[in-house]
Amino acid sequence: MKLAGQRALAFCEKPQGKSRIALIFGADPGLVSTAADMLATMWAPGIDPFNLIKMSDDDIRRDPQLLADELIARSLLGGDRLVRLRIEREVGAKPVIEILADIDKGILNPEASWIIEGGDLGKTSKLRGAFEASDSAQALQLYADDESTINDLVTRRLAAAGVAIDPPALAAFVAELPGDRRMALSELEKLELYAVGLGRAVTLEDVSLLASAEQPRGADDAADAAILGDAPQATLSINRFLDSGGNPISALRTLHFRMMRVMDAIASNAGTGMRLRPPIFDKEWPAFSRAMRDWRAPAIQRTFTRLYEAEKSCKQAGAPSDAIIRNLIHRIATRTI
Repeated sequence: MKLAGQRALAFCEKPQGKSRIALIFGADPGLVSTAADMLATMWAPGIDPFNLIKMSDDDIRRDPQLLADELIARSLLGGDRLVRLRIEREVGAKPVIEILADIDKGILNPEASWIIEGGDLGKTSKLRGAFEASDSAQALQLYADDESTINDLVTRRLAAAGVAIDPPALAAFVAELPGDRRMALSELEKLELYAVGLGRAVTLEDVSLLASAEQPRGADDAADAAILGDAPQATLSINRFLDSGGNPISALRTLHFRMMRVMDAIASNAGTGMRLRPPIFDKEWPAFSRAMRDWRAPAIQRTFTRLYEAEKSCKQAGAPSDAIIRNLIHRIATRTI
């Protein structure tokens, strides 16, 4: 069975039915991992560490029988068992598909719950197709966060934590969040800790202070530097982001969002960053206004076209995604787009 978007997330938060097998996949690895954590908590609350088995496709490649053995093994200590598998490459999915087929036929009867984390699996993915067609499993497709879903996430989390925040501060904070859900949650936790005992609502100045205290943000810094035409800084930042395990699709969407801000600012003929939504802080306005003067509508449209082409290319099996985003960042920074 297939569920997508908010329905897939809702299943992870409150799973329904008897199935204890799920493939969770999407373009944002942080969101996929976060959703898998939620589902694991629901299926195996308070699980003993000895009953939690984490595997990768490399483990299966080295020992194809290992996964089936772990799924059917019973706990020696009692309690629920959970197998979590991370699939990095489609080529490593064949044993998984075969095991799922045996489960559907009743040949193999798992004792453990089973959660598989996948990447951005396209419609032609055999792994995705097998789980969508299975009567024994759930195929949960998650969509990368957009501004609306991030805003809703932040609003709900802050409200639950009893943290008040001014609307301009909320808009600015959401705009600065990274495209990866797990990293975004980390930034949200920092804001919550900052607000404890503050005795007032978080202001735009507070958000600016927190932002200035952060380490370089990688994808955000790369996008900003590329838009400003600073090729060395753009290259340094995107390399830092990718080398630390950052997702190329997240970097592309961060760049897309930053270009949208420039386009909106030019269209509205904004004379100050504080009038934009989300706002541009005073210290950032000189550079941003320079970008507004530097970019023209034809170049912006060409950039959006290249962004769409790059994302499509990155989603193809075996695509050199890191090289694609590095090349695009360089071309934007050097205005050879």
